Amino acid sequence: MTDTAYPLQTDRLVVRMLREDDIDVLTAYRNDPQVSALQDWELPYPRERAERLVAAHADRDDVLPGQGTQLGIELDGQLIGDIYVGLDEHVGIAEIGFSLAAAHHGKGYAVEAASAVVDDLVDRLGVHRLVGELSADNLASARLLERLGMTFEHFAEKSFWWRGAWDDNLHYSMTADDRRAWRDRPLTPPAEVRLVELTHENVWGYRRLRTHRSQERFVATMDQSFVDALFPEPEDGHPVVAVLRGIEADGEPAGFVMWADAINEGTPDPYLWRYLIDRRHQGRGIGRRALDLWFEDLRAAGHTAVEASWVQAPGGPEPFYLKAGFALTGEMDDDEAVARREL
Repeated sequence: MTDTAYPLQTDRLVVRMLREDDIDVLTAYRNDPQVSALQDWELPYPRERAERLVAAHADRDDVLPGQGTQLGIELDGQLIGDIYVGLDEHVGIAEIGFSLAAAHHGKGYAVEAASAVVDDLVDRLGVHRLVGELSADNLASARLLERLGMTFEHFAEKSFWWRGAWDDNLHYSMTADDRRAWRDRPLTPPAEVRLVELTHENVWGYRRLRTHRSQERFVATMDQSFVDALFPEPEDGHPVVAVLRGIEADGEPAGFVMWADAINEGTPDPYLWRYLIDRRHQGRGIGRRALDLWFEDLRAAGHTAVEASWVQAPGGPEPFYLKAGFALTGEMDDDEAVARREL
């Protein structure tokens, strides 16, 4: 191990060892139901436990092999949360966890602090694998791990003893190389976006596309889309014809669109069946540009409107589609809200 990096400075925060003047704040937010609902500590969280945790770090200035370290997240001189680092004795594998006071949720502080810690583990200490475990219900933490570059590894049913019962557990992970690739991924809008036909020559590049695991509630996997395209379920007794296109950004597979062509004379409008932007390319404006290209192609083919449907839930695609000009019709298709866009 090289010289300590702590305290660690980010754009807005300081990540440091816990200290005595953190005890009251730490006790307060660890007892807050908004914070503790899906965390692994027992409730209530007594002040004495916070005192013991702080005392265990009194002579520490770095994460240590073979034991856990609780790092404080400081904003403007005030503790607002903490990050757990469990470093194995060989300094090869590190587990991370995090909690943040409710008043500071939704501002990007947790991912900013965790990113700095993860990069320190990888770049300074040489950690080669990072892992995170969480309740299957903890969507906020799953999204944070995904923003660090971690991917879903496996689901372990009834594997974690938690507050008197066995709970399901999700496992996320990434290698050091995964983290470096995630940091180096393109973040700016591409110069060119195209819709391309899928062929035997390019299909495997598109099959590898994936969303974040937390988005799979709303977006089918590529394999599921291929299966549905090959074996489509008839609609009102009429066959459904699937049309598939890859979304290419600066020559690289970045997304996928699949729609159902006109089913019959009573339903002449194309239906947006599947739409996916790869996790590495999200946030670059590719989705909207590709959707506009699709609208242009349909308009040129003589269509005057398109339909789509989606699950209405936090984190879902509704804001994206409404901004793209879709309007809800008030109808429901199973558990999905139906929308229409005039071309």
